Amino acid sequence: MRLFYAIELDEGTRRLLLEKQNQLKEKAARANFTRLENLHLTLRFMGEMDGSELPILKQILDLVASRMEAFQLELSSLGAFERGHKSIVWWGVKKNETLYHLQKALEEEIRLSGFPAETKPYIPHITLAREYVCADGIKNVINGFRPASHPICVSSLSLMESLRVEGKLTYLCRYRAALRSD
Repeated sequence: MRLFYAIELDEGTRRLLLEKQNQLKEKAARANFTRLENLHLTLRFMGEMDGSELPILKQILDLVASRMEAFQLELSSLGAFERGHKSIVWWGVKKNETLYHLQKALEEEIRLSGFPAETKPYIPHITLAREYVCADGIKNVINGFRPASHPICVSSLSLMESLRVEGKLTYLCRYRAALRSD
């Protein structure tokens, strides 16, 4: 099973991002768009696991969530990871110290539990499309989008599984831990 830690998004945020996807579709020659129900903000990709790690992964989530208060994120602007002529197109969030503290705390607990450390820098984003190809060039597409200021209430953290259901990529929540609300 492929597992990752994430912040799940509320329906209003997903609907706003769907509007942005629809605008991206107009400019795409080809792309694989993230389905509405799969939109999320990844905290840490864990990779392929055999399932025996689930109890410790849940403990990690409980521990980190018990130390953090609920907080708010703000959507920012469109960005892309370019891979040759194909791009991963994403919507970012404004710099948020609480989010970075949360991600560092999660990473530290993962490492202390014996899992390999993440070597890539953390870039918080919500993937809208993979393998995005357009005639205008990705930089021109990005520059054509206005930032979207939109609050996201973060009240829980999730352990998600990525799997195929009837041929469709699906993200299932395997465990959720509430953040403190005091």
